[in-house]
Amino acid sequence: MGYHPPAPRVRQTVMISFHSPIRQPGRLAADAPAAFTLIEVIVVIAVIGLLIGIILPSVGRARATSKVSVCASNLRQVAIAIQQYAMDNRSFIPVGPSTPMPFNPARTWPEWASNQVWIGGILQENGLGLLVPRYIDDPRVLFCPGSDEPEDMAEELPRLAARGPADAFCSYLYRQLDETTRPSFDDLGTNSLGLVANALAMDVNSLGFPRRTHHGGTRANVVFRDSHVLTVDNARQPLTLRGMDFAGFPGSVDRRLDAIFCAADYAENGNPDETPPLP
Repeated sequence: MGYHPPAPRVRQTVMISFHSPIRQPGRLAADAPAAFTLIEVIVVIAVIGLLIGIILPSVGRARATSKVSVCASNLRQVAIAIQQYAMDNRSFIPVGPSTPMPFNPARTWPEWASNQVWIGGILQENGLGLLVPRYIDDPRVLFCPGSDEPEDMAEELPRLAARGPADAFCSYLYRQLDETTRPSFDDLGTNSLGLVANALAMDVNSLGFPRRTHHGGTRANVVFRDSHVLTVDNARQPLTLRGMDFAGFPGSVDRRLDAIFCAADYAENGNPDETPPLP
């Protein structure tokens, strides 16, 4: 019996081929992705509208809160500038010229709380206007980003810069010597209610002419002598010059300004809505 070598092993290769499935005409619609129905589209649109309705008020509130914060920061800078001015001027706070006011001769400019920073008729600074530019190099600090009349800054800044015959106003009502008994930054004395006169300035809220309000008129920032700022609930208008207050101008406005700063002093430790009436 002879020797037979083993037969060689044959390697088998398995060929795998890829073929696109052949769509049969009758199965084309079944294989295609399903479309949205009209009802589903309406539901999606309704959900999106609901989400927008929820989100937009939150965004609006966040923006309003941000403006209140920036406004408070501006007022804090104003208080610091007043303090620096006082340090250079024997503790005196910046006030307007000691001449009678043309529309209220019974009062001099320093006795009248005001947001007027330039008096065009006599070409002199008034109140916070004395801080620009030495103590406030950027006059935009004198304007609140929460103003309900956003064109104010665009109109007033050129007038302040020009220092010409046109009056200029800012966003903040500055007390000057209104409802005080001393002109010193270190001690402004007391107001008509016997409270310490600590409030320096606040957001203007006036419903007269020209109308100037901030933060919807429902909130007002108030800055005090130590530079701290309170955001006060003004919904009941304790810090607002109301329309009725202009009926007996100038005397009625004069008295209302007195009441406003008494309420601001009261707000430091209490609810301004509960401020006692002036004697």
